Amino acid sequence: MAGPDSPFSRGRSFMIIVTASDNNFVSGLFLFIFSAWIHNREAKFVVIDAGIEPASVIELRLFCERNGIDCQIVRADAKRISDLPTRGKLLTTAAYARILIPEILPDCDKAIYMDADTLVVSDLGDLWSADLGDNLVAGVVDGLVEQEELDDIEMSRNEYINSGVLAMNLVAWRREGIADRIFAKVRETAKSRYLDQTALNTVVRGRVLFLGREWNFFSDRYLEIERQLPKVIHYAGSAKPWRYRRVPFADVFNFYRILSGLDIPEGTLILKSARRRKMILGLIGLRRKYWSAALAAHYYRRRFTKPHLRGLGKMFSKVPLPPQHSTAAQ
Repeated sequence: MAGPDSPFSRGRSFMIIVTASDNNFVSGLFLFIFSAWIHNREAKFVVIDAGIEPASVIELRLFCERNGIDCQIVRADAKRISDLPTRGKLLTTAAYARILIPEILPDCDKAIYMDADTLVVSDLGDLWSADLGDNLVAGVVDGLVEQEELDDIEMSRNEYINSGVLAMNLVAWRREGIADRIFAKVRETAKSRYLDQTALNTVVRGRVLFLGREWNFFSDRYLEIERQLPKVIHYAGSAKPWRYRRVPFADVFNFYRILSGLDIPEGTLILKSARRRKMILGLIGLRRKYWSAALAAHYYRRRFTKPHLRGLGKMFSKVPLPPQHSTAAQ
């Protein structure tokens, strides 16, 4: 992709943000690009197309051009990933595209990778400037992976990172053939639940710069982790805010959706009501864990959601909003 005259040539100090998607995550992809650009206007974006419908690719190009977003869309090398194991819609071959970043950006020393179901809610300067040294990646401890998965690879819970947000040392990856080693590990451990993520953890083990939870904040697990104000919200799991109502931090996603001018549908599906009934009964019965959950939700509304959305409103009251237009995002 890059060459002597490429804007991605070595020695440049600008931020490079990479994501990858197939057609399952297109709505999230559009909002990810928009949210990251709002807070990082000088960044260069690369989208790895791992199966996006042509109409959506065209819409993304037009959206970026209209807003002055520097974004290149490149096709993933299907030969490199087509034979790797998958897990339905939640883990398709698109998950392996991040492993190809050092090859896609051969003239770059470093890149930030983020999943297409993340929402950037802050400046990423501190993440970009993190000194990787000889580490292969910087990432956030997953903390929620099943013990069985950890036992299979003989790794402790505080070593295993989530691969949804990474700062990558591309020089070291290329020099040491990390991509090929990860793909080989995936084939060895095809029964692993998390496939690419577990293979990545196995290969980069011992050479990880650990980041704070705020850089990869799991929206649906905010009750189970220490309270940190997010810089990147990760809508991990099956309940995506462009499909479901009332998922945690859906109001933040929807605010960005409205600001973007994109015709992305608001989530309409409803999660199982049994969970909501249990919450109500737990509050009535003064059960501690339900009151802890309610207090945590109140904390994030007060400390993060309300002030963040208020700040965005002020920002965009001074700047014309992008024109609303139809998009192929689903």
